[in-house]
Amino acid sequence: MSILLSSLCVLLASPALQASGAESLNNGSGWSLATLDLELFIVPEEPEILYTGSMLLTLEAERSQGPDILLKGALAKRIAFMEAEGAQSSEPRRFEHQEKAGVVSLRFPEALERGAQVRVEFEYIGALQEGQILIGKSIALASWVEAWTPWPRPAAEPYFSAEATRAPGTTTLHMPPDWYGVSNGRRVQRVVDEDEALETWHSEQATARSFCAGPYAETRYSVEGREVTVYLLEDKPVPAIEQAKSLAQALDAMEEHFGPYPYPNYAIAEVPMERGEFGASSEQGFIMVKPNFLDHAGGNLALFAHEAAHGWWGNLVGQRGLGSILCSESLAQYGCVIAIEALEGRAAATEFLRFSRDSYIPMQSARGYFWLARNGFDMPLSQMTSGGHMHTLSDSKATWVFHMLRERIGDELFFGTLRRLLGKYGGSTMSLDDLRAEFIATAPASAHVTLFLEQWLDRDGAPILEASWSSKETGFELLIQQVQEQEPYDLDLDVELSIEGEEPRRERIHLGSRATRIPFPGKPPTAVVLDPDHRLLIWHPDYGDRPGSAVK
Repeated sequence: MSILLSSLCVLLASPALQASGAESLNNGSGWSLATLDLELFIVPEEPEILYTGSMLLTLEAERSQGPDILLKGALAKRIAFMEAEGAQSSEPRRFEHQEKAGVVSLRFPEALERGAQVRVEFEYIGALQEGQILIGKSIALASWVEAWTPWPRPAAEPYFSAEATRAPGTTTLHMPPDWYGVSNGRRVQRVVDEDEALETWHSEQATARSFCAGPYAETRYSVEGREVTVYLLEDKPVPAIEQAKSLAQALDAMEEHFGPYPYPNYAIAEVPMERGEFGASSEQGFIMVKPNFLDHAGGNLALFAHEAAHGWWGNLVGQRGLGSILCSESLAQYGCVIAIEALEGRAAATEFLRFSRDSYIPMQSARGYFWLARNGFDMPLSQMTSGGHMHTLSDSKATWVFHMLRERIGDELFFGTLRRLLGKYGGSTMSLDDLRAEFIATAPASAHVTLFLEQWLDRDGAPILEASWSSKETGFELLIQQVQEQEPYDLDLDVELSIEGEEPRRERIHLGSRATRIPFPGKPPTAVVLDPDHRLLIWHPDYGDRPGSAVK
């Protein structure tokens, strides 16, 4: 350890860059990451990420004088060395295309041709202590979403991309002897002596690296043939087996619809409440979670389903462009609906969509959406980026959009389309336009999916409906009005009519304008219930006051 620490304290002298003619070949871009091996040294008394490693790069462009290696900006200033045999290395500098990234250029005397491979060795110290990179006395962690490992500059933007850090390889953790760690892939070695615990994790898949380490109690459970490991910092009132079981059941339910889970292992790792601005974080093979989510009897099905669903949506398939949070967060949230429906029934899933549940996040529901709309935080889903109220919109309104789309085209087409998207974009990124185009191409014209997606994705708001009826000579007339501020929606609405002396009667009515009048024979109803099974995201008094001022 002391040898590494001393070497990390001295920046190696680096020759100047090659002449500008070398830069003109492709400006250091067009390289991909073939393998990545990391060795991390966790010293709780030193609040820094210390690591050494090796990466094998492949040239995808036609010709190049050498790669540019990108790093998280705060980390790039502390590089001990970044070198490839036969190449000259520049000093770290700010990457001109992204203020949050740094860059080191490696240049060879002669240009390399497409398919060439270069091995790069590196060591650096990272002092970043925010977001999801934390090193302290009680915990050490780094999430892949922070793009904290170096990666080669790709051929085109976005250059600053966590997806670009994916590669197979090993992650070796050096920790205090009473600590355990978890990372991507499978643990292939754990050796403990009086000075340290050493663990090696190997991933045959291309993964963007994460790790979590601390003074854990590690327990492995086998639940219906699936192994789940739970890492706890303290004993909990709810047995850990209940958490493992709920996670395994959620995975089983979602595999029925999304296909096999993309990673070979799954684990739950507790993180102290005071560390990190997240409640739970899905890594590529494990979850980091705060203790308040581990106190629910029977396990926290909604939480674990959401984070596990990110294995497909967000981890395997990344997001790209405006509105693409629907391709990760919203579909992960729909994983909750699938798991609850499979394990607790359709009514429980509908209740979750409407109001969330005690063990989860109240705002991520229809009631939460209408609170956002009342308070001025609504916006077109296709224009969202991420974070804050947009994250809540993605897990409330957008989740309802997927649910309504499923109702509209049926399970076979809905889940079949999602599986095709996973096959097409797995290991890369997907835009909202990609998702929209696939559903439009899949669905029959009679489903009017283009119109459905336009009205639910490209404008704000949701329907607010009023019903009234009046007697006529031959029966009665039902009047349904759309009174929201936004334009009328095209809806297929279920209506339940209560008529004295008769069984309640169901009708499905098509709405396409501000006012829809439907004549019925017989006695007028004593009551009318709109959308009795809560199939649609429409305002209901249970959701609080109406958003905006009603129009008629």
